[in-house]
Amino acid sequence: MFPELHETFILRELIALEHHGVDFQIFSLQYPRDPITIDEAIVLSRDKTTYAKLISVTTLWVLLRTLIKHPIRTVSAIGKVIFWGRDRPAEVMKNLAILPLSLHFYEQGRQQGVTHWHGHWANIPTTTCWYLSQIFDVTWSAAIHGEDIFSQNRFFAKKLDDNEFTVVCSGYFCHHLQRELGLESPDDVHLNYHGLDPRVTSRAPSRQFNQRDANAPMRLLSIGRLVPTKGHDILINACAKLRQQRIPFSLQIVGSGPIETELRSLISKHELDDAIELRGGMAFADVLDTLEAADVFCLAPRMIPGQPPDGIPNVIAEAMALKVPVVSTAVSAIPELVEDGVSGLLVPTDNVEAFAAALTRLSTDPEFAMQLSQAAAKKVGHRFDQNRNIEELLDLFQRYVPDKVVA
Repeated sequence: MFPELHETFILRELIALEHHGVDFQIFSLQYPRDPITIDEAIVLSRDKTTYAKLISVTTLWVLLRTLIKHPIRTVSAIGKVIFWGRDRPAEVMKNLAILPLSLHFYEQGRQQGVTHWHGHWANIPTTTCWYLSQIFDVTWSAAIHGEDIFSQNRFFAKKLDDNEFTVVCSGYFCHHLQRELGLESPDDVHLNYHGLDPRVTSRAPSRQFNQRDANAPMRLLSIGRLVPTKGHDILINACAKLRQQRIPFSLQIVGSGPIETELRSLISKHELDDAIELRGGMAFADVLDTLEAADVFCLAPRMIPGQPPDGIPNVIAEAMALKVPVVSTAVSAIPELVEDGVSGLLVPTDNVEAFAAALTRLSTDPEFAMQLSQAAAKKVGHRFDQNRNIEELLDLFQRYVPDKVVA
């Protein structure tokens, strides 16, 4: 789906590619669920994006024409989907359902001069690209962001074996793909970090660390969807420990999600309604203003079987760039950016006492907090440099599919 509210990193990549002179078209497998509010997304969705219904007279007619023109290749592709995905029947049905729309998009793309396809996410978008390579011999590549890569999935591995190259957004995910899937060419999987939002990088150079008196209330901030994997309950329980220790604080949690009622109940249980506020969703500019006003950014992600893991949450990188000290958990790819005691503080997952202790340390030692913030800004500025990372991506396109038009 383009655009997707929670996937602004893809929008930033597209904008950067456009600034680098790349000619591309966007093919969205779903219509947007939410109103499009970002100016750049409005322009791209209007001028460069093709939308179509999953099943329609048009898509079914294209399927019929393709079966007549390429019967063996089309039936072979369908058979491979069933064979390689036989351990995941529900996914087989989704992959088969996308075939008519995939073929329709191929025709649309061919008319617009598209010669190479690039699929974001491990699931349906890469299946679309794979279909086109099987039936029409086009080249394709993949950008993997963590969705569905840790569950047993033979068809996913088959798709990556059949593409030109794959980029992945963290070293943690990259190592998993290279070492655990049994790929024929694991060296064709490459690490390519996301870049920071320009609205962050424009603020970062002039941003100063918030000097705070050790006796003043510590302003805590957490940003993330209200879902179990974000660990907001751990943060709330840690705040209860701070209250017991008579450490003054306030906490704002920005985000919305299905466990809001549970979190409100937990806040009331600890009698912290006067100190913790659930702010709901916010416009990005307001998020940045709130982030700059914070003394500490807190997020306690955890891994839950069957649920997509966090890689490196963008909000952690944004906090670091704006010189806000970070307390988080040593899970997934977060240690690639937050080095414990150097560019932030990391604690074990689901450890309320350790999280509270980390917050207490920053509350009582502002000098240490400032040292962390300065090291963090330097590290994230290098690793999440949008121009550098886009140039790395373009180098991969040039290496694997020179002289192609990218979609």
